[in-house]
Amino acid sequence: MNYRIILDKRRSTSDNKYPLKMRLYESRSYKDKSLGIYLYETEWDADKQLVVKTCSSYKLYNSKLIQEKADVDKKVLFGIDMQKPAKPKRKHSIIEYGSKLSTEYEKVGKTGNSIVYNTAVEMLLRYTKQRNILFEEIDYSFLNGFQNDLLRRKVGVNTISIYLRTIRAIFNKAINEELTENYPFKKFRIKQQPTPSRTLTVDELKKILNYRCSGEREFNRDLFLLSFCLVGINFADLLTLTKEDIVDGRVTFARKKTHKVYSILLQKQAAKLIAKWNKNNHYLLPVLLSSHKGMVLKKKTQQAIHVCNNYLKKIAKDLGIAKEVSTYYARYSWANVARRLGHSKDLIAEALGHEYGNKVTGIYLDNYDKQIIDAANEQVIAAVFS
Repeated sequence: MNYRIILDKRRSTSDNKYPLKMRLYESRSYKDKSLGIYLYETEWDADKQLVVKTCSSYKLYNSKLIQEKADVDKKVLFGIDMQKPAKPKRKHSIIEYGSKLSTEYEKVGKTGNSIVYNTAVEMLLRYTKQRNILFEEIDYSFLNGFQNDLLRRKVGVNTISIYLRTIRAIFNKAINEELTENYPFKKFRIKQQPTPSRTLTVDELKKILNYRCSGEREFNRDLFLLSFCLVGINFADLLTLTKEDIVDGRVTFARKKTHKVYSILLQKQAAKLIAKWNKNNHYLLPVLLSSHKGMVLKKKTQQAIHVCNNYLKKIAKDLGIAKEVSTYYARYSWANVARRLGHSKDLIAEALGHEYGNKVTGIYLDNYDKQIIDAANEQVIAAVFS
């Protein structure tokens, strides 16, 4: 038996790299073994069987090739049949496994997780063009190429971070299930950018409040104001509020993202906005239908948020507000106004449901009197609506 390292040019990644493979010859047949290395054609010297110095990781890759060759020579020396190893361990496709996880999340009602996993897998498939790519074929160089490809396609840094963190989670789950031992994230750093400021001043909020409009523009403006009045409630939670969520004059719900239970006093301004648009449907607001379930509900919610964001940007442009106003601004602006009114960071964190302080401080602050938060919210609303 003999072997040769080849650059398999039958299929390339989206950035024109090819997989490096060890071709094992025996009895007029051969099989290819993936080495988990992807190179440009100019980075491989077929005659010398080496990765050339133009490749930034040439030392690492050449060391790996030396080890691979040594392993084969050892097996040949001791007469081990390379073609028919005893009970070969099945290798798994990260695409298939990631899709399986996405389906499992959907079945248990975790539609948000399902969408995130499915999207990350689709991005990976778009890059590799190979549905059967194995966990073992993904290394530092592959991840770096994937990240750079997304950057070239103008995907945001923080969006790329979500994709890569999801792929890392897929690896962790696969390792726990003993489907692979490969873990390419040991030295790979996932880039992330600080979240830009998403706050509006009191004057800007008043402009939006007093903006004269009608129809869909008025409705989406009021959704934004209602979110603000309910301590910056997330839109996915706002749109799925029902009559049953209002008990004794308080809006009580479990946030979908964190499952933390919120109880917010329904201030008169919020009650007026709800009464203005309530159509006696299953939900308080006329956006979703009771028939919307699971993935359909998630997609309809995302679509409604997208529509609202478009109207908010148009309103901001009309008012001369030079900010990319979106639904997120309601939550951040509430915190900003509360802070300017002199409320503590701990109170604001408790109102928003954030983690704050050290563990000891958290024990004392965890049960902030609802009346204190109610009073703070009343002051924040009054600063804008007065």
